[in-house]
Amino acid sequence: MINPMDILDARENRAHLQEELIKKFNLPLLVIRANYPGTDKNNETSRYIIDTIYNVILSKISPENIKKINSFEGSIYLLSLDSPPIKLKKIAVDIEHSHPLGRLVDIDVLDSNNHTLSRTELGYPPRGCFICSDQAHSCVRSRKHSLEEILKYIENKVLNHKKAT
Repeated sequence: MINPMDILDARENRAHLQEELIKKFNLPLLVIRANYPGTDKNNETSRYIIDTIYNVILSKISPENIKKINSFEGSIYLLSLDSPPIKLKKIAVDIEHSHPLGRLVDIDVLDSNNHTLSRTELGYPPRGCFICSDQAHSCVRSRKHSLEEILKYIENKVLNHKKAT
């Protein structure tokens, strides 16, 4: 059984790897993770989401280096890119807004100083909730929606995408 500490340890390990990749290549890093709640983050649905968005990103940019990890956090792609971080974040936000599965991923952009660019730094509003019109951050903190409700939403989005492709 996966416990929250396993996920926290995996996040710490990923943070160290991100730092190492930024130092090694001296390039911005784009990190693609499924926005999948709960402790079972490495499953067929989350892998489908992440691989689909990874392929969309590859159609828009050419990484200098690609690293894929599988951990208790799920499958994660780390892409070193010789491109301005602001341009990368704009591409990321565009995918998050325009692709049917875009809302189901977190695409983080870290500059060569290991600073994560936020949506709000670029003038974009905070992310909205899957279920309602509130800010996602507020709903997560207040536990406004049940895990089952959110997982059902995600499963339906993925099922609809599979049917359409």
